[in-house]
Amino acid sequence: MKITGYGPITTPGRATRPGAAQGRFRLPGNGAAGAASEARDAGAAEGVSIAASLIALQETMLAAERDREARARADRMLEELAELQRGILGGRLSAARLRELAALADQPAVAVDGRLAEIVGAITLRARVELARLELAAAGGVANGG
Repeated sequence: MKITGYGPITTPGRATRPGAAQGRFRLPGNGAAGAASEARDAGAAEGVSIAASLIALQETMLAAERDREARARADRMLEELAELQRGILGGRLSAARLRELAALADQPAVAVDGRLAEIVGAITLRARVELARLELAAAGGVANGG
C-alpha cells in the first residue's frame, strides 16, 4: 500500500450521499441557518483552541526562561564560592566579591523545575552559610567552624 496524499478516507464500493455528514455528527438542520450556526461554532472552537495553544506555548517559554535564569544564577554563585575558597586559602578576601555573593544569595528563587529549584536552594544555602561564617570571623568568632 502506498500513501500518495491526504484527504477524506473513502471506502471502495460505498458512495456517500449528497449532503451527508463527513466526519462530524449533525442534526437535521434548517438549511442555511443551520450551516451558518455550524460555521460560527466551528470558528469559535478554533479560536479557543488557538488561544489555548498560544497561552500554553507562552507559559512553556516563560518556564524555560525562568529555569535558564535560575541556572545562570546558580552558576554565578558557584563561581563566587570558588573564588571565595581561593581567597580564603590565599589569605586575600575581596569585599566586592563578598557583596556579589550576598546579592546573588538574596535574589528570590525563580526556577520552575522542582529539581533545579532544589539545587539552586542548596547552593544558596551554602553561600549564606559561608557568608555567615565570614561575618562571625570578622566579628572575632571562628571561621573554621570550630
